Amino acid sequence: MTVSQPLQSGCPFLNPQRLFRDLAEARTLAEAPFSDTFESRVVTRYDEIIQALHDPATFSSQPAVGTVPSPWREQLEGKVPSRGTLLGLDNPDHDRLRASVNTFFMPRKLARYESWIREQANLLVDDFVADGHTKLKLSFALPLPLKVIAHVVGLDSDRSEWIGAALGFFMGPRDIYHPGTPDEKAKLLLDLHDYILEVMEERKHDRRDDLISHIWNERDSGAVEMTDFEMLSMFPGLMLAGHETSSNLICMGLSHLLADPERYAGAQRDDDSRAEALEEIFRYESAITGMKRLVTRDVTLGGTELKAGETVFLTYAAGSRDATKFGNPDDIDFNRNWAVPHLGFGQGIHACLGAPLARLLLRIELAVLHDRLPDLRLGAPYEELEYTVVSEGRGMVDLPLEWKPVSVTERTQAAVVDRVSAAGIPVTVKSRRLVTADVVELTLETQASGPLDWEPGAHVDLELPDGSLRQYSLCGQSGESELRIAVLKEDRGRGGSKLIHEQVSVGDGLSIRGPRNHFRLKPAQFLLFVAGGIGITPLLPMIDEAERSGTPWRLLFLGRDRKRMPYVEDLVRSYPSNIYVWPSIERGRYNLDEIWQKLPAEEAYVYACGPDELLAGLEDSANRHEADFKLVVERFTARKLEHQPNRRIDVTLGRSGKTLTVEDDESVLDVLNREGANILSTCREGTCGTCEVRVLDGVPEHRDSVLSLEERLANQTMMTCVSRCRGRSLVLDL
Repeated sequence: MTVSQPLQSGCPFLNPQRLFRDLAEARTLAEAPFSDTFESRVVTRYDEIIQALHDPATFSSQPAVGTVPSPWREQLEGKVPSRGTLLGLDNPDHDRLRASVNTFFMPRKLARYESWIREQANLLVDDFVADGHTKLKLSFALPLPLKVIAHVVGLDSDRSEWIGAALGFFMGPRDIYHPGTPDEKAKLLLDLHDYILEVMEERKHDRRDDLISHIWNERDSGAVEMTDFEMLSMFPGLMLAGHETSSNLICMGLSHLLADPERYAGAQRDDDSRAEALEEIFRYESAITGMKRLVTRDVTLGGTELKAGETVFLTYAAGSRDATKFGNPDDIDFNRNWAVPHLGFGQGIHACLGAPLARLLLRIELAVLHDRLPDLRLGAPYEELEYTVVSEGRGMVDLPLEWKPVSVTERTQAAVVDRVSAAGIPVTVKSRRLVTADVVELTLETQASGPLDWEPGAHVDLELPDGSLRQYSLCGQSGESELRIAVLKEDRGRGGSKLIHEQVSVGDGLSIRGPRNHFRLKPAQFLLFVAGGIGITPLLPMIDEAERSGTPWRLLFLGRDRKRMPYVEDLVRSYPSNIYVWPSIERGRYNLDEIWQKLPAEEAYVYACGPDELLAGLEDSANRHEADFKLVVERFTARKLEHQPNRRIDVTLGRSGKTLTVEDDESVLDVLNREGANILSTCREGTCGTCEVRVLDGVPEHRDSVLSLEERLANQTMMTCVSRCRGRSLVLDL
């Protein structure tokens, strides 16, 4: 092993005031130097950090979270998860567990919390606005993020101070804001985990608009497999990281903005200017200095030969000031182009899960402080402000502020948005009948005030007696107070269909959520319906709609045995010239390629529902015949497939009409940002939802892990960092 080169300064990476000078000096060295502060080699160049972040198999996250020392390790064992955060997990466990929360933290979904967060911010300001001065860390920057993350998780936000004290155990001596011995904080931590378990049990049966309920929904749907103990492990680490980084960001950000009154005024013009300013602050001085990684195999990173077993410290803060990637990196520039994304929230599979929430929270904080505190200014020269000790996180001990005192009564309180219940609509099983030997039809009578409005292709989530959720297509008539579903008994399924067949009886009370629809009919000159067995159910109302509108149509009904194909005889009697029945035990396997060869040349669409094997075959066949855009499928489970090889595609900007070419070795995101689109991104691996863009035309090939199945099938948005196109072109709302 080559001995790493030392830095020229005496004690590098020790003084927080000169941290960036130390990092800049390290970046000029041929090899990554070793740091006693981080107990690792320090990687400071952007490209090398990116290489490591996107190679988690070589650079393990295991050392990112330290182990609890004795005697507290023994006290917490079996009660507090030892790996109580996603940051320290490698795959496959990391991706499996993170999948339970990805969709919850998408920016557009978090927007529903904006009014509640704004009101909590105003309530905190009420306590000090008349004083004309405050130390922001304790009065605002710490309590607000704690309240927000507690509320979002599903805990009582009024207990946020207690929650923060309990989480302080993990910070050790760095927790200077919550008094108490380690033993006292360990007791608080155990109490906190007991409290979370109580809320988890409540939400298992009484869902709300919070993260705990969301994970239960994901578990019940079968989208995620996790134990209760693994679920418990998700929340404390998330709350610790969520409030600590946000509190540091608002203090550091304001310190830089207020150091230059013109800069502060430029940032505070409106919400857009605040968002732009914050993005540059995240680059200039992130609350995350970096993260440690364990090298799992001999590898060369930049000019440094690393041996298996070594550790490296990936300094995100240094990468975001790499002059080879960012012009004038040590200056704050609100007009910076984000063709190269900063590393303020990391990147790769461990990119900050809460980045969208942090962006929302800090934008609200800036707005409230600007609106409520006139003539806001620093209460001490910037040079005298104290930073916390150098570590994985970066922050300020406190931020003294001054302003012209204002009466509390001068503000108009914003409306507090109550937590919305996710409870379903009560229904009663009015009747049931066997359609075939293994298909039962249920007629559900709703207790809604009027008929439920839905369109052909809609489905409902049915909550079963055991609390699990299953999706079933509606096969009755819209506009009625009664809903009809048909359920195939699947002995190898997850138990829902078996429960319905064996336990659900006439008169039973259940509940539904919905109806929802991602399988709507498009205007067409001809419609071909392809059903595979029980897949006929959503097509029945579509056939009625086609008849009503006068649209020419045909049905290809595939199945193994005619006796097990539901509704087949009714359909043949009603539409003898429109139905083509194909039982495979009589006629063999149907050649799906014939569909595209026989489809009329005019505007025609194929609507298909059935087992995954059929739908996958149709998609592959449509792709071979370049007819992807003509196929619309209904799925309730994601297809496990290998993505198409990257190929050149065209992306049209819908607002300007300009068309860009994305080569096979480029991402849509990079091409768009080179043209000045300035789409924000964090993970660049399709896990955070930050780079989501609305799709106006074309069929995306979704490669992300953040969109729900329903959102993927709707094809209304895409993650531009990883997703591409199933055809040759896309039109995006840009």
